[in-house]
Amino acid sequence: QWNKMAKKEDIIYVIGDFISYSEYCKTLYLKGLLYVKKIKAKVVLILGNNEERLIKGEFNNNFEEFKTYCLSIGFYDVKKEETLEIKGKKYYLNHFPKNHKDGYINLYGHLHKLGGLFKPFGMNISCDMNFLRPYSLPEILKLLSIRDDLIKIDSDLLNY
Repeated sequence: QWNKMAKKEDIIYVIGDFISYSEYCKTLYLKGLLYVKKIKAKVVLILGNNEERLIKGEFNNNFEEFKTYCLSIGFYDVKKEETLEIKGKKYYLNHFPKNHKDGYINLYGHLHKLGGLFKPFGMNISCDMNFLRPYSLPEILKLLSIRDDLIKIDSDLLNY
């Protein structure tokens, strides 16, 4: 699905949890990370809780060592967080919604479907919210526009 959506020159930002890592599936991360080789687009991995556990458990808690490994197998970049400016608006990409930044539209994951799509500070872009396919930039902008329209109609939405 990802290759149907993205071209070679496109960038896909993975907002954490590209893989699963726990004491029950410690060895599967190797196979999971290698899926990046099958993706045509450039993949930027932003750390999620699974990558954080992986770094602690397999890379001696050394982010740079993990990043070097990921770059060697095909990731375009690996970051703890990212800020972007698109069409004059500032976006903050981070896995954890609790780490949102004021003055930014926060794009996050971590909550999966349980957290719903919108929060007052941003939008949940977990791919499981979108039938396991990444959101395109036009989709994100359209959904944020709908969010803004809903808030104009009912400002109580900001209290959830």
